[in-house]
Amino acid sequence: MVSFGRVRAMKYLVFSDTHGHTEFLHQWLAQHPGTVDGLVSAGDFYRDGQELAEAWGLPYFGAQGNNDNEPQSPWHTIWTAHGLRFGVIHSHQWSLDDRIAKLEQWVEEQGCHAVIFGHSHVRLYRPGTPTLLNPGAIFRPRNNEPRTCALVTFKEGLQDSLQVDWIYADPKN
Repeated sequence: MVSFGRVRAMKYLVFSDTHGHTEFLHQWLAQHPGTVDGLVSAGDFYRDGQELAEAWGLPYFGAQGNNDNEPQSPWHTIWTAHGLRFGVIHSHQWSLDDRIAKLEQWVEEQGCHAVIFGHSHVRLYRPGTPTLLNPGAIFRPRNNEPRTCALVTFKEGLQDSLQVDWIYADPKN
């Protein structure tokens, strides 16, 4: 946990759509020991996040996606950290045409400040109320996007302090 004077900050490594390809995430965590307070995976594959969390001794918040087949794994997870309520869901439940509107509705119903989602393999960060974050994809990004995940930092209880830094899996970016 990072400290900004008396205000504490939390950092999460956020990723989606790994599809069994976690090599870069292991490498990044090895190169940045103690940097993150937890891992968040927005699905495809839920188990990848579990295995990373176990290997690195970190808390894990995740959701399974349309390519998961694990009855015991959640379709969404909601947690509160330092006064902010987060949700993670894969978002394959909704069509591309109305996905953002459905995510906004879901966030409101869940009482969340922010939602992390995947499925599209395209990154998106929209700060505000609610904050929407798709970290892109570690495996096979679309629309000429690079392979990405995100480092999310927020100060205790301050929704407007959410900071998203893109992490690029390919050295050319």
